[in-house]
Amino acid sequence: MFYFISKTLLHGRYTITASPTQKLCLLQKLPFSLLSPKPISANANQQTTVVSYLINSCELSPKSALLVSKKVHFETPEKPNLVLSFLKNHGFSQTQISKIIEKAPRLLLCKPEKTLLPKFEFFHSLGISSSDLATLIYTSPRLLTLGLKSKIVPIFNVLEELLKSKDEATAAIKRLPSIFYNNIEGTVATLRGHGVPDANIALFIRKWPQLSMSSSGQFNQIVEVVKEMGVNPMRSQFVIAIVALKANRKALWEKKVNLYKSWGWSQEQIIAAFAKFPWCMIASEGKISALMDFFVNKMGWEASAVAERPFLFSGSLEKRYLPRASVIQFMLSKGLLEQKVSMVARLFVCPEKNFMQKCLTSLKDEPQLLKLYTDKLDLCKVTEASISLKSS
Repeated sequence: MFYFISKTLLHGRYTITASPTQKLCLLQKLPFSLLSPKPISANANQQTTVVSYLINSCELSPKSALLVSKKVHFETPEKPNLVLSFLKNHGFSQTQISKIIEKAPRLLLCKPEKTLLPKFEFFHSLGISSSDLATLIYTSPRLLTLGLKSKIVPIFNVLEELLKSKDEATAAIKRLPSIFYNNIEGTVATLRGHGVPDANIALFIRKWPQLSMSSSGQFNQIVEVVKEMGVNPMRSQFVIAIVALKANRKALWEKKVNLYKSWGWSQEQIIAAFAKFPWCMIASEGKISALMDFFVNKMGWEASAVAERPFLFSGSLEKRYLPRASVIQFMLSKGLLEQKVSMVARLFVCPEKNFMQKCLTSLKDEPQLLKLYTDKLDLCKVTEASISLKSS
């Protein structure tokens, strides 16, 4: 929660009454500069020069150039020209250069050989090609404004230590270069302080680097809440629980809680399910509703049985559960499978190879059922491929 403090200064008003002679005497005592017309400001001419340079040399739009000109000032184009030449010589396109200058205009005032070159050499030493580096900086121009020794190298060292690989650390910064902007060292220290193993911290950084970029106070608060909810810091579920809390705003979290309650879950069951398998709160409202309807209304289970097995929210209804349901229900009807929720639930989520071994080998005399299952799987694959083509 943020608090804003506003201070208001109240000034009294005074009225001075003077005769014409006294007023004239007062005027004569005023400094000459207050009575003389002000000369035209040199700043206005300088800003015009900067705007013109930004439009003609950096190819910014007039609107952007005017805004940027308020953030950077120079009298001659010597330094800016050196910066533009440096970027062009390192493979940056004009479009990339324009975006970089627009987002980080003070780069125009730096000395390229002293400020930019060492950073380029560092990133190249990590195996990042010139074209990839141009894309990286185009995506995140502020990266060039950070100190190499004070910020970039220390954060990379933290990543390399956690991920146990220079290549993994490089891949992480390529995925999210803005990871350098925030207090990742503080995030790592907080997790370690709560007993989270480095392997699980590495999982968190590798999969959700953007979520590690919180203020220390806010992040520590979330970690405390996860701990209070009974999630074991030694398990990987702990960092996934952090992801769940950060991914759900308060209103969305409450909607999901109310949705589970509408299916008969108690507050205690929701917290227990979250502690066991935080993905149940990462699932969308649509998925929660669809899966609860399937297990309660189609499979005939008690809602509490689903609450005790939140791992069921890890699977896809269309791709896994519906194709398997026909096989499982057939086996139940023939007495080939015990009517135990615990056993059936495991069949729904087990790997495909295990499912085939446990179920389909016992159905050699039911080729039509095997065909029905494989047809449903093929239909899911065709549908998935069609969706991928439409989105590409």
